[in-house]
Amino acid sequence: LAGLLFATKGRVEAFGVPLTEAGLRDERAAYRFRRRVGFLFQNSDAQLFSPTVREEIAFGPLQMGLAVEEIEQRLRDVAALMGLNRLLDRAPFHLSGGEKKKVALASVLVINPDVLLLDEPTAGLDPRSQTELLALLLQLHAAGKTLVTATHDLAIAAQLADHAFVLDETHRLAAQGPGDVILSDLALLRCANLIA
Repeated sequence: LAGLLFATKGRVEAFGVPLTEAGLRDERAAYRFRRRVGFLFQNSDAQLFSPTVREEIAFGPLQMGLAVEEIEQRLRDVAALMGLNRLLDRAPFHLSGGEKKKVALASVLVINPDVLLLDEPTAGLDPRSQTELLALLLQLHAAGKTLVTATHDLAIAAQLADHAFVLDETHRLAAQGPGDVILSDLALLRCANLIA
């Protein structure tokens, strides 16, 4: 879904276009796709690489070739949204886990993607940070963003999922359907080892 690995069987489409390695070799197609899809890694340390938070957040817009003024405005907006203004000149690797997660998400949100792919977004966060992140994700969804979330946290899944897919312990699809229906099926959740 993130255009990092490609299907070996079947067909995956994104925005009505086949998502293939060959397709993303075309610079214009890759730009359109990367502009519309943002990916938040489970481990923020795997995502953060710039010397400062400011440079981390500005990296995506710089790669998109945006004007300096627009990059600065986006940086200000997302830093304010995520409460990162006091951290802009700090090195990401010196931040707490919750702060790193906010910076990683800010570096995705700054490109204003239509779709957010979130891998275990609440992993390693304290309760307050989890609550703040969930509120932000719900706000983004209400604003029309599509959220695709991989999680073992059934509480967040219940709040975010319009539609749920449950994978069993062999990583095969065990069930799919409306989030409230799937996440209330205790036998299914026990079988998939999501509850004891």
